[in-house]
Amino acid sequence: MANLQHIRRRIKSVKNIQKITNAMDMIARSRFNAAREALLSNLPYVAKTKEIMRRVMGQMRGQEYEHPFLKTRADLIAEQQEGAGKFLFIVIASDKGLAGSFSSNVFKAAHDTIEYDGTSENSSLDDDDDENFHRKNFDALKGIKPSGKRTPKQQRQMSATGGIARTTSHQGGATSSTNISVTREYNDADYIDGIELITVGRKATTHFRQRGYNIIKSYHGISERPQYKYAKEISDLVMDRFASGEIIDVTLIYNQFKSAISCAPDEVTLLPIVTDDYAKASANLKEEYIYEPDAVTLLDKFLPRRIATRIYGAMLHSAASELSSRMNAMSNATDNAQELVGRLNLFYNKVRQAGITNEINEIVGGANALE
Repeated sequence: MANLQHIRRRIKSVKNIQKITNAMDMIARSRFNAAREALLSNLPYVAKTKEIMRRVMGQMRGQEYEHPFLKTRADLIAEQQEGAGKFLFIVIASDKGLAGSFSSNVFKAAHDTIEYDGTSENSSLDDDDDENFHRKNFDALKGIKPSGKRTPKQQRQMSATGGIARTTSHQGGATSSTNISVTREYNDADYIDGIELITVGRKATTHFRQRGYNIIKSYHGISERPQYKYAKEISDLVMDRFASGEIIDVTLIYNQFKSAISCAPDEVTLLPIVTDDYAKASANLKEEYIYEPDAVTLLDKFLPRRIATRIYGAMLHSAASELSSRMNAMSNATDNAQELVGRLNLFYNKVRQAGITNEINEIVGGANALE
């Protein structure tokens, strides 16, 4: 029979945990409101920068203009054929745990992107469609017969690894070696040599460092309270390395906030910016603006700010997503603790009643024996 003292000790322990989870729930709830307000305040600015970008790029159609951040599809295919430069990934996760599957979802999305999966057909693309390559042209370039639909991001990963990539699918868990002669694990030194990471959050830094990735910069303590100065610092570092030719592709991976109970991993290609897609998107714009100063000068000043804005927006999305995930996780933990306390109290009463019944039986049996 269970010891009553042990059950009382366990009930007390669960109640103490319930107090902690309830306090964390209230703290996350209060911080979440501030994070959501910051995100909602930033959304109109992000949308306006996107519109300005499309209008300015549309205004410059037909003009000869060169910028290190702007590429055409033909230029990108030529660069990837040469195999020069590395791929840079900016991964935004959390500094602390107890947030459900918030960080693990980002890590799964990052591995799906970094470690090319030949069987996966789903990927979240940038809303500007900066990276839409022609799949057939790419496959013809590498001499690989396509086994299924590939996303533009996966095509670039294949290019970076020379057509050799990991084939384990995170969706079905199956492996496929069709049309791919060699598979590589994520900790293969040769594979990750062409990959660089910038991490935001201790969880992201620990996760990728343990797996042997080259983390060139990490930021800790800002996942819940992002600031624009850190986004600007990241964008300056990224732009310098891209302009020097050290990297040929920059991808941002984070959790996109959808609602208080929902968030989903998303990836955005920051660099290069494909001019073909902007020209196509701006073809439907009827109004034409007169820019002062001229469009070229405006674009030179605007592109760095646009990149910093997108990084800062992703950090705000991640902060709101982290706090909402922690709020939901702690709320569920508090409810589960309350349910467990109820079950333990019922079990305690049953054990206590059984003990009392047993004592009464012993007393009655002793009395009968004395007669």
